[in-house]
Amino acid sequence: MINIIANLFINGLLLGGLFALTAFGLSILAGIMKVINIAHGDFAILAAYLALTIMRFLRIDPLLCILIVAPIMFGVGYLFQRFTINRVLPKGANQPVLVTFALSIVIQNLLLLVFTADARSLTPNYLLMSINIFSLSPSPRYLLGFVSALIVFSAIFLFFKKTYLGKAMRAVPFDPEAAKMIGIKSEVVYNYAAGLALLVVGIAGVLLGMAFTFYPDTGPTYVLLSFGVVVLGGLGSLKGSLVGGFIIGEALVFGGYLFGSCFQLMFCYLVILVILYLRPQGIFGGKL
Repeated sequence: MINIIANLFINGLLLGGLFALTAFGLSILAGIMKVINIAHGDFAILAAYLALTIMRFLRIDPLLCILIVAPIMFGVGYLFQRFTINRVLPKGANQPVLVTFALSIVIQNLLLLVFTADARSLTPNYLLMSINIFSLSPSPRYLLGFVSALIVFSAIFLFFKKTYLGKAMRAVPFDPEAAKMIGIKSEVVYNYAAGLALLVVGIAGVLLGMAFTFYPDTGPTYVLLSFGVVVLGGLGSLKGSLVGGFIIGEALVFGGYLFGSCFQLMFCYLVILVILYLRPQGIFGGKL
């Protein structure tokens, strides 16, 4: 029994790292622009399909596809922010949500048109192998996502702390007027923030495609889980997203074991409700 609980805990922790990575992009936009990107999950699935296309043409490992997918997603985020979201931001918080909701529908239908509704996967054979360490059996797919989440989190943390652009991204939401007085242009910062957010989403999307099968309409599932992670950790907090991801991962794994796969999402959302009842502002209160 102890061995079963230990394996569930380890795999929940590793799965939580993958979901935390998926939520980082949503957290960046929420912390800097106070915008919730409804198309977040669809961008992740778009990245998975981009990786699938690159794999077919170049015959390379899906991990190497990240080197191509991530810059493409950065460009998509930058251009979408510059030519669309920046235009509607002054009109209120609801407008960007409506725009990203519409974009979500467009992405899903385009993917359905191009790739059909068939299940797809990026899982290479080496991720299907079993690992046994002191009677523990961590999933290689979840382990890859966990390690990637720690690497990306460390890189983003250093970016925000050490670079001028990172400090500007932190300054704009803290005091927009003061930032403007010292020459920081909010619109330019938002462009790069959206690019960074989608770059991270691109990495997460490829890793999700390596861990699970996906369809054109899988995106909404991931945006709901990502939103749960972000809300748990505190809207806009990267550290909170990391911790929130671990909680979501444990809730899904233990919920699936105790109640079956049909009820694991319900159990996960119940855990979110209980934690938010005890701490409505989230674990870290929304500090980047």
